[in-house]
Amino acid sequence: MVAKLRNDFEALGIVAMHEDLSASLRVQLLLTGADACVPADVDVPELMAWCHAVRRRLLHVPAGEPAGAAPDGQGQPEAEEWVLRDKGWTLVSPQGVSLELTHSERQLMDAFVRHADARFSREDLMRDKGIAAGDSRAVDSLISRLRRKASQAGVALPIKSVHGWGYTFTGRLVAHLEPHEQEVMEFQPFREEPVLEHAIPAELLRAVESLDVLDPRTTQALSFCYQLRVAAGSGQYSGVDAQVFWTAPSGQRLGADRLLQHITDLDRRQALCEWMMQTLMSDVRRWWQEYSLRASHIGIKLPAEMLEHCYKRLPSLLRQFELDPASIELDVFSDNMLGDFPKLVPSLEYLRVSGVQVWLSSADIENHHLSRLREWPIRGIKLEPQVIKRACAEPTFKALLETACHLINELGLEVVVKGVDTLEQRDLALSLELSHYQGQLTSELMSEDGFLLTLASSEPAFSSNNENPRRLTGAGH
Repeated sequence: MVAKLRNDFEALGIVAMHEDLSASLRVQLLLTGADACVPADVDVPELMAWCHAVRRRLLHVPAGEPAGAAPDGQGQPEAEEWVLRDKGWTLVSPQGVSLELTHSERQLMDAFVRHADARFSREDLMRDKGIAAGDSRAVDSLISRLRRKASQAGVALPIKSVHGWGYTFTGRLVAHLEPHEQEVMEFQPFREEPVLEHAIPAELLRAVESLDVLDPRTTQALSFCYQLRVAAGSGQYSGVDAQVFWTAPSGQRLGADRLLQHITDLDRRQALCEWMMQTLMSDVRRWWQEYSLRASHIGIKLPAEMLEHCYKRLPSLLRQFELDPASIELDVFSDNMLGDFPKLVPSLEYLRVSGVQVWLSSADIENHHLSRLREWPIRGIKLEPQVIKRACAEPTFKALLETACHLINELGLEVVVKGVDTLEQRDLALSLELSHYQGQLTSELMSEDGFLLTLASSEPAFSSNNENPRRLTGAGH
């Protein structure tokens, strides 16, 4: 972390605090960029004195000169500066030439920024992108395409091959922060408001039970976030989940699936589901009309009992918004056994004939329950985040998950593993017989603007047509 901070912000003052500051650790921290090392239980006056000393040193560094730079005429000449702007979507050469990056190219440049000395192995990048081991040509091809793009723009990209190992960026690469981002460095995923994950307080529960989407104040408090999923075989984006959140007056957020659990009135539940579907369809059409961005495979969660009430209207809604059936996917979930809904299978068959794809979202991986899904007209199973987390912690449950994924494949269904937030979870997911995975490791929760930027810069397979989508400008996460 210290090395990355020093690489990104050369003039930043860094005071490292640690409980066990051995001599070797102090040496390592100082060599990687720390200005001072103090124990975690340091007295406040001493800590303030250290910070004052670091600030005094920085104030004496001439403007534009990195801290610790050699005097004029000494040391090596500074490398030309390449800048990542627009949250990493634009690479600007020292000559001022701008290169618009695709998502894969943005991942590549982010890897150079994050790795020490701007160098990494092919295996590191393949692991970060979820590319299968042994397919190193995908990395070489990506870098070759980016070099060719730079050459066509009249600049030479300083990416050098390290024989038999990986690549290094020999220029000086910095990530530019906009003025409003320089005040506070935030290393957390996108969040508009805190998400409530535990028991709902009584006063909030009463507000949820009376929530009415016919009230404009309610719809203003509802918002969409998006999280991409990745195809396990290619590492490319293969779809997106649209998640609806309600922001309470207290600032806490509840996801739509939790809202629906606590809205007891059937009419209110149905109204919320219809609002979610119609708003999403309206947004997808607007993206195409205003930005020429045609998204596909956008999944939205619905309770199984609500699907039985609205499934016949879905094809006509898609036609009303001039959308292809592949644009919207449904993720059906239920706290009860799916066998309790006798009309569910006929409604799924109706949607299949209409071209609408349906997934089953579940945390239940018991073999005798999965076996009942044989011949069900669904695309596949989405395993909820708690499944992969528990599998990483419990070897017995991991074996059960492996068996479940094999059985789902035997049924002719696809598997999506959700909640892949760490490298350990991703490595486990890729060892399974699965089709897709998603989580914070591959995609943060994004606002609409963030999702549109990703869609505009994604590979053609992520759109529902073969046209080159137009790049958005001026939008931010």
